[in-house]
Amino acid sequence: MANEFKKILVVDDSTLERELLIEILKGSGITNDFMQAKSGEHAIEVLGRHFKQICLILLDWQMPEMSGLEFMEGVVKVPTVAEIPIVMVTASGSEENKKQARGVNPKLAGYVVKPYEPEVLVETIRPYTR
Repeated sequence: MANEFKKILVVDDSTLERELLIEILKGSGITNDFMQAKSGEHAIEVLGRHFKQICLILLDWQMPEMSGLEFMEGVVKVPTVAEIPIVMVTASGSEENKKQARGVNPKLAGYVVKPYEPEVLVETIRPYTR
């Protein structure tokens, strides 16, 4: 019951990227539970079922079918999930992309560019973990 509202949803089409990110966070002392989604569509399904348990979404931009940006566009319009912090973790690191992401979600909690330094990732998400 203690972890009920403390799950981090990792959304990336690469299994390897999701697992690496989770290992880095666990190795740095992040004790949250993790959920994974392999696409924007899958993330919507997970969010629909578990939104009350999720405290943070780590979101890749470049995914087939539904990009991270398209996922975020939908999420920010739904009051029950709009307040969940989102951190983009993406190779799309141009200033234009950062500006576009913040335009879609002015409350964007962070923007981490791959390849990232583990310390930068941890520092960015730590305020949203337990």
